[in-house]
Amino acid sequence: MADYHSVQDALKAGTDPAMICLICPWDRYCISPPAMTAGEVEKRLADATAKDEAAAEAARAEGRTVPMPATMLMTAIAYAGKDTSAQVCPVFALRLRSSGGRKIADATKALMQGWDDSQ
Repeated sequence: MADYHSVQDALKAGTDPAMICLICPWDRYCISPPAMTAGEVEKRLADATAKDEAAAEAARAEGRTVPMPATMLMTAIAYAGKDTSAQVCPVFALRLRSSGGRKIADATKALMQGWDDSQ
C-alpha cells in the first residue's frame, strides 16, 4: 500500500509536488481502489447476521435474554464504506483542490464516459 503519510508529510515540509511525482511512492497510481467489493461487504454482513441469529436462537432455547446483535453491528461499523472509498495520493488531492482541479475532474469524466470494456 502506498505510503500516504510520508507524502503528506513531505508536502507539509514544502516539498514541490512535481518532485514527489518524479519519485512516486505510489507506483504511479494516483488512486488506490476500494479495499473490498460491495459483494464482499454484503457477505461479511450476512455472516455476522447469521452468527447473531444463531446466538439469539441458543439464548431462546436456554431461556436467556436474547443478546443484542453485536456481531452484525460491529461488522457494519468495521466494513461500512470499504466498497466505495478509495485512497488518493495527497499530491493528487492537492491538485484536485487547486484552481486547475476542474480540468483533472473533466478529463477523468471524459475518460470514464468513453471507456470501452471490450478491449
